[in-house]
Amino acid sequence: MTEDKQNAAGDSRRAFIKNGILAATTLAVGAGSTSTSATAAPDDDAFLHGRDYYPDVDFEVLTQFGTGTRNDFLEEYDPDGDVFTDVDDWEVFVVRIEIGESEGELGHLMIDVDNDEPDVDPGDSGTMGEIGSFRDRERNLIETEVDF
Repeated sequence: MTEDKQNAAGDSRRAFIKNGILAATTLAVGAGSTSTSATAAPDDDAFLHGRDYYPDVDFEVLTQFGTGTRNDFLEEYDPDGDVFTDVDDWEVFVVRIEIGESEGELGHLMIDVDNDEPDVDPGDSGTMGEIGSFRDRERNLIETEVDF
């Protein structure tokens, strides 16, 4: 087999695996959305953008947004205030999601601190819940439990 044919076969396999992982994640999110009400908000839930949600995957908290950055982020993300009605009740964290790549993938984790959420600090590790549900389909906002 020539090197070109080997590279083509390797590229096809990587694309197949990558698409399979994406499909599995989409299926898991879809399954979670049918089993949980879109407006339910258990006390230990967090919100993530759909592209940042990986069921049962570990993450590390890198930093927490300051007040001004948090307010700007949440107001830009939810300009009508439909989801984040009182931005002071929320904290936003930048997390590194451990999805097998050497650096991982960066994402945002939003936690309602008004509901006696755990005290989260940079350097803390956690795991995303196995089941996620859409909190807001328009904004692709997923709600899931997280364990620290």
